[in-house]
Amino acid sequence: MTNDQSPITNSYIFWFQWVSVTLVGFLVSLLWIEVGEKPDIGVVEGAIGGSAVGLAQALVLRQRVEVSKAMPKAIAAWWVLTSVVSWGFIGGSGVGAIGWIAPRTLLFEARVIFGIFNGALAGALLGVLQGLVLFQQAKKAWIWILVSSVSWAIGLAMGWAVGGILREATRLFVSELVGLAVAWVVVAAITGVALIGLLRFKAG
Repeated sequence: MTNDQSPITNSYIFWFQWVSVTLVGFLVSLLWIEVGEKPDIGVVEGAIGGSAVGLAQALVLRQRVEVSKAMPKAIAAWWVLTSVVSWGFIGGSGVGAIGWIAPRTLLFEARVIFGIFNGALAGALLGVLQGLVLFQQAKKAWIWILVSSVSWAIGLAMGWAVGGILREATRLFVSELVGLAVAWVVVAAITGVALIGLLRFKAG
């Protein structure tokens, strides 16, 4: 991204990078985390996964600073920290680190319903801490909590549904990884658009 590009072009590049690095962060986290069911994925796995995804996203946020000057560079470090803490907390909660969890059931309807419910709850918890990071940088940063909750509700429901369909068709557990990758991409696509909008209006 360079300053001679239009705001629309910069926004598109930022969005594409945000989605790409989020997916890459998830895939890299799989070097340390083996996707499993809720009891198997807890605090440690959540923190490790959060650090991988948070670091990847922070690299794009830092690059965004160099172009728009909309955020201090320290936000990148805070973003990583909040990702680690929030995912660790979510992993230790009754919800579990949903970004790395596959449901036991293969029933399509159940996966969608539980995906919406668990995704909304975990997304809200994640959005609270991330929203605090954005609070000094963007007006109406509280919207991030809603965006995070909605994006995870939609993304997890879609991801778990896709994973279940593929697993039934192939009888391979690796299908769940594909479903979770879909979830992360959907979440990143929605939050990327919201982040662009929020950062256009600096906190006064």
